[in-house]
Amino acid sequence: MFYEISNTVKPVDYREINSESIYVGIITLKELDEIYEFFDFSESTLTTCRSENKNIQNTIAVYDDYSFGIINVIDSKDIHKSPDKVAFYIMSNLFLIVDIFDEDKSTISALDMVLARTKQNKATLEKIIYNFLSRLIFEENIEIENLELKISKLEKRVFSNEIKNFNDELLLIQKKLSTMRNYYEQLANIGEDLMENENDIFQDENLRYFKMFTNRVDRLSNNIQMLREYVSQVREAYQAQMDYNINNIMKVFTVVTTIFLPLTLIVGWYGMNFKFMPEVTWRYGYLGVVFLSIAVVIFCIIWFKKKKLM
Repeated sequence: MFYEISNTVKPVDYREINSESIYVGIITLKELDEIYEFFDFSESTLTTCRSENKNIQNTIAVYDDYSFGIINVIDSKDIHKSPDKVAFYIMSNLFLIVDIFDEDKSTISALDMVLARTKQNKATLEKIIYNFLSRLIFEENIEIENLELKISKLEKRVFSNEIKNFNDELLLIQKKLSTMRNYYEQLANIGEDLMENENDIFQDENLRYFKMFTNRVDRLSNNIQMLREYVSQVREAYQAQMDYNINNIMKVFTVVTTIFLPLTLIVGWYGMNFKFMPEVTWRYGYLGVVFLSIAVVIFCIIWFKKKKLM
């Protein structure tokens, strides 16, 4: 579907496109296969769109008469979900979106919202592109706030010593932050490439829109970096708590060992059964050893408490 943006936004056939108006289009990969020769798009761009390689980075390629870009739009709420895949062509008066993979129809929804809010008499190609790209990151601040809240809850759990499954949860957050940071950095690169206007398809006075987009993405990236540092601090607090717990356990073992060491000596001493040991034949020898052992334990406990080791 193609739209002409003049006094109104109206659907047009791609064959009706001329240099007098601004046009926006959204098509499927199959439709691109049918019309790419009409717009003289490079076949290599079509090959890139067809590629099922999930490691293709978000990037822009600049040609003489147009720019071609591709974006894997991640869902920051669920990074394990397959990202939407969107390609786009930008000519001097055309912004063409190729909806390659869009399970939740978010790409179409984003464009519909952009067109609905476009003031026809003030519309420029650069502004439309800026509005569309901005819709891709529209709710990112909300997710960043949610992540900060999750990290804060993990921090509280550390200080209350509720650390069950702590590492698993922290690793998931770290992975998500890393994915989001890479995504934002690639979007920032796209904004910078658009701002360079290498093939002169944009008006110089409107390049500020791409600067605005790049700044927004940079702020998101900076927020992610701050959260990564926050996660590192929480991990250090967790490690300190673990060390403290281990020290307490070792302290208990040391105290128990120290208390029962004299008992081991007593048992070993009186267990030798030499012939002329007077306690062996003494009527109250057994009870004497028992009371001696109890006295030693009580003395050790009192001494450890006095030294604040218990």
